[in-house]
Amino acid sequence: MPPLRFGQKSGVVKRADSLLAHLIRDLGLQEGVALARMKKEWHVLFQKPLVHHITPAHLSEGELLLYVDSPVWLQELNFFKHEIVRKLNSYGVREVRFRLGRNPGNERSTARQGRSVRVRKHLHESEQEFVDSSVSDIHDASLKAAVKVAMQKAIASGRTKIS
Repeated sequence: MPPLRFGQKSGVVKRADSLLAHLIRDLGLQEGVALARMKKEWHVLFQKPLVHHITPAHLSEGELLLYVDSPVWLQELNFFKHEIVRKLNSYGVREVRFRLGRNPGNERSTARQGRSVRVRKHLHESEQEFVDSSVSDIHDASLKAAVKVAMQKAIASGRTKIS
């Protein structure tokens, strides 16, 4: 039987992480791996409501680009730039830049150019049927999509009730 079956170590078998570390470094993928790890652990690194408003987007030469979903949060985060860098230092981050942009981790997505919208609350079947029947007589496709999205958002927000 091979020595590995009896718990003995062999010079042939090495840990996968030791082999991958050299390969990742040689290919220059360290920052990509660090960014992926950071995204995976994002909700652990930062607390609510911060995690709902910022998203790591790109890491290059120690500079992390964070997308921020509103100008108010962008202004606020500039005051805490050094603390964010300190918290992300173990991922190789030495500098942080903020950019106003879409936060893909946020449930609220916008509808543009006729694309479908993902609403925060799923509509009940009767609510969706109401929306579909309401827009069925609209012939302009872009107008129909815009009205449908507006109705879905209004109903999903809970402020609009269907009788």
